Order: sequence, then structure tokens, then C-alpha cells
Amino acid sequence: MKSEMGSNNKLVLLLLLIYSTASCASNELIKENTKIFFKYGNTKIFLFTDSNYCFDKDAFSVEKLTNDNKKYLFVNHTDDCNPSGKYEIFDISENKAKKFYLSPLYDPEVNSNKKQIIERFKDGAVSYTRIYVLKNSKYYLLEELKTLDNNLNLSTVYSSKSPAFYLKDDSNQIIKNLEISSSKAYFFDESLKKTRSYVVGGDVVKIINLIKKNNLIYVKVEFQGKSNLTKGYIKLEDFLYK
Repeated sequence: MKSEMGSNNKLVLLLLLIYSTASCASNELIKENTKIFFKYGNTKIFLFTDSNYCFDKDAFSVEKLTNDNKKYLFVNHTDDCNPSGKYEIFDISENKAKKFYLSPLYDPEVNSNKKQIIERFKDGAVSYTRIYVLKNSKYYLLEELKTLDNNLNLSTVYSSKSPAFYLKDDSNQIIKNLEISSSKAYFFDESLKKTRSYVVGGDVVKIINLIKKNNLIYVKVEFQGKSNLTKGYIKLEDFLYK
């Protein structure tokens, strides 16, 4: 009797495994004329209409973004099937497509453990990375990294009422000392008025902090000369080689 029950249990488990595998394999995107659907098990969910859509039935992923049981569908939505391109995101928990409030995102990466979504995109020659974090059941932009130069990025952190600015290298470490790139970089005082003091290309200054004024970034620095220590602000552009 025990032997028969054991065999029956194994058969049931095998059938469940086969059914589960078949159901998972059946998940795919479907194109009907210009309409795009997601086949999820035995359910077909309408997503969007696009006559220029580059169709790939496997260009999707199902992710868990929140602390509940909701499922989110990420669909590559481009006209050239670029895997680093735009993604539409839908909540498909109720067997219908509800647009996610951050959708669309470009080249998104989901970190389920940290509850983060990382977005990467380019605007012309400039690369951006945006990090969204889950807080009070909703994702918010925590940090944006903008590529300025080789191994030099401007970090904008939105964790408080006013954004904070940092210079970081490609390993995401805050830069504490930086070389001047322009032939002559003038200091500005606390009122951001230009002074007569300056440093020249090749000089290395110590970074204290960054501020933004009239859409310009100023870097507060200290420079130890041969005879005296100079403090003040230098324009961010004086550090860039591009």
C-alpha cells in the first residue's frame, strides 16, 4: 500500500512539473495585425497597437517589483528590436494590462532584493543612469548619474527636499580630488562673484561640495599653493576635457 501511494505521489508531482513547464513555455508575445498581446498561460492580454513595432515573441520579462503578489510585464517596444531600447511596463496581476506609472523606461534592470529599478539611456553623446527605489509602496527617483567625461560622472541625489550633487567615478565612488582641465580656472566667492584668484590646467584641487545656481554647477574646492591655501568655487566646466 505504501509503495502504491509513493508511486502515485511521484506521478502527480511529475504531471504537475510537466504542466508547470508547459504553462511557462506558453508565455509569449502575440502579434495580430498591428495589435500586440501577451499570452500568459491560458490568458491573452491586450497591450498596445503599433504598426512600426519590431516584433519578437520573446522580448519580454515578468518581474516582481513590489512587496505584494503583483506581477509586472516588461515589453521591449522599439522599431529595431534593440534590447537596450524602450520598454513598456504593465501590471498584469488582474489578467489585464495596466500601465505602470514609470513606463516607459529605457534598458531597465530590476534588482528585486534591493527593490530598485535601474534605467540607462543616452541623449546624444551623453549617457545617463537613473536609479529608482521602492518607498511606501511606490518607486521614486533616488539618483541620476550623468556622464561628463572619462571616469567622471555628475550624481544628483533626490533623497531630501533639495537635490544634492556629487562627482563620482565609474565605480560609483565619490571623487575627492580632481585635476583642472582648462588653461585657467578662476575662483568665485561665496556670492559666486568672480575673483582674481585662479588655478591652471594640471593643478589638482580638493573637492568640498557642489552647488547649482542658474543651471550652472559650481564646485567648492581648496587648493594648496606654494605659499597659501585658496578656497572658493570653480565652474564644473573647468574640469571637463570634452
